[in-house]
Amino acid sequence: MINPFMRTDTYFKNGETFKRRLTGKEVASGFGGFLRKSWSKANFLYIFMVVLLIYVFSAISYFNWGLFANIFNNSTMIGVVAVGMGLIILLGDIDLSVGSMYALSILIGLTAYNSVISTSGNTLAGFFVLLIVTIVVGSLLGFINGFFIGILKMPSFIVTLATMLIYRSVGQYIQNVISGIHRDWVNGSILKMLGNSARPQDGNIVRILGTSTLARFTIPAIIFILVAIIVWAVTKYTKFGRKIYAVGSNPKAASLVGIKTNWMKCGIYTIAGGLVGLAGFLFTAMNGDADAATVGNSFELYAIASAVLGGIAMSGGRGTIIGVIFGTAAFQTIDMIIAALNLNAFLNDAIKGAILIIAIVLQVIRFNKQDFVYILQKLNLTYVPNKDLILEAEYKTKAEDLEKVYAKKISKINHNNKLSEDEIITKINALLDEKEAKLLDLKNKYDVLIEEAKINAKVHDERVKINEKIATKKHEIQNQKQYDIYLLNNKKKELAPWQGDYYKFEKELAVAHLKLANVNNEEILKLKANIGMDPKQIESLREFVLPYAAEANKNKVNAKYDRLLAKYNSQQEKINAEKEKINAKYNHDLEKTNNTYDALIEKHVAIDTNNHESYVAKKNALEQRKKEKAEAKAQKIAHKNDVKQLKAEAKAKEAQDLASREAILNKRLEKILKERK
Repeated sequence: MINPFMRTDTYFKNGETFKRRLTGKEVASGFGGFLRKSWSKANFLYIFMVVLLIYVFSAISYFNWGLFANIFNNSTMIGVVAVGMGLIILLGDIDLSVGSMYALSILIGLTAYNSVISTSGNTLAGFFVLLIVTIVVGSLLGFINGFFIGILKMPSFIVTLATMLIYRSVGQYIQNVISGIHRDWVNGSILKMLGNSARPQDGNIVRILGTSTLARFTIPAIIFILVAIIVWAVTKYTKFGRKIYAVGSNPKAASLVGIKTNWMKCGIYTIAGGLVGLAGFLFTAMNGDADAATVGNSFELYAIASAVLGGIAMSGGRGTIIGVIFGTAAFQTIDMIIAALNLNAFLNDAIKGAILIIAIVLQVIRFNKQDFVYILQKLNLTYVPNKDLILEAEYKTKAEDLEKVYAKKISKINHNNKLSEDEIITKINALLDEKEAKLLDLKNKYDVLIEEAKINAKVHDERVKINEKIATKKHEIQNQKQYDIYLLNNKKKELAPWQGDYYKFEKELAVAHLKLANVNNEEILKLKANIGMDPKQIESLREFVLPYAAEANKNKVNAKYDRLLAKYNSQQEKINAEKEKINAKYNHDLEKTNNTYDALIEKHVAIDTNNHESYVAKKNALEQRKKEKAEAKAQKIAHKNDVKQLKAEAKAKEAQDLASREAILNKRLEKILKERK
């Protein structure tokens, strides 16, 4: 079995390979890499776990498996709608009509179900009629959206906003008509289900399906999870699914490679509508009755929020449908947290909205080290590569712009008919003098900046080289320590039970490691002393800049470079103090190591002989037992071989006896036959 905490390393002195344990820094780095990768792939899972933990701690005194199952039970209808919404968002579109579509499919499905029950009383037929009608109605309404958006290329926001109003209005009108025809089906704004009973003896298969549970999960909740898994598998492992991502990422490129983006959108809206119809069927199965005026209100917003919390990007082409399960569950858990903490119910949507904004921010803002460095460079907080070349190009641009400005001014004066020739010449000469002065100031300014940039570039390059050497020295210290551990493990087996010799060997390694660490640390400090501008570079810059500075500014310039010199001197003082500290620590550690190991060696040398005799006796006894076991095993094998040989000989003799008896019988038979003849 491979140990994940072991790795093969190379000893820096002779290139020998050896096994060692991972350091704490390497383990932390690997764990951090895992977290970053898993967050980019499944941030929805982390969001759900955080929300779930908050819920668990808020209801810690009475939290149980039933409450956990209720998270998914309460997410069923929104979840199924959110799966369809997730497909639409993957296309880069949106659907605001799912709530109204949901209400209308329930209304028409319940009407069809009541018609079947009132005419035939067959609940099984009613079950299939309700299922088929709700899904077909949802698919048809989704197709209408898809036709306008995909085929006629109208904006999804406008189309679905219009159909949201149309579908809701049509549903309320149909219910009003039904209430006039079948008054016993309607109670105010509530459309009733005939035979609304979840008891098995009453035979209402729809309600039995909606209220049955498996391990505290309702059957509709299990259907929601299965639907999400199936749609996820289709989007991830089929050509059709890859086309959805292609259209969402870049519709123009998708159309160029032969994908019919218009019909793809139409098809996805139809599928999403079918899922809305399925959610309507599950709602009817779980509740029986439906309030056509309010059912499905805000479903479009909750479905979008669940998809976004599930990791699907609003820009389209990125995300996974499996995340909708956890996004919906996280969204519904917020209601339970508010109830558990006895918070004001009016804060419900505010908290959901805040969490939704955070989720979108986490999607949009992705930390990029290069972008972060670019911002620091813009703020002059870090080194900018090739800054001298950038400044030269900037100087040329500004000089050209200045030339153009004064060329326009001169041209304007030349075309001024009100001025005399002498006035024109005078003004032009004044402008030329002004231009030359500004160009000179500009050149002086950029000469200073370019010279500073060149020296900073040299300092930076030297710093990079020094840091590489420092990293090598630090690696040598760590590598030596790990190699010493490897040698000690091997030596422990080799020298057992000679503890005195083992501690002598360990002392040699410890002293050698201390010396190496001390030498390398001193080298590191020497290298650090050379980081940054040295006095020669500082004075060189001072001499270059001072001639360009105005008299009033020369004191400021001198103060600036004096501060740089003071900073350099302070750095050298700190390094010298650190050297003294390192040497003192080395002497202390060396003395402590010698004293510790000398005591251990003296202690164990005295008892090594006795230990060795006992060890040799045990070793001899162990070898004797091994020898006896081997002999017994050999005897057993020989005995088995003898038994096999005896059995083989017995079988051969038996076969020979049978053959001789057969020959005698054959002779007698021949004799009898001759006598009869």
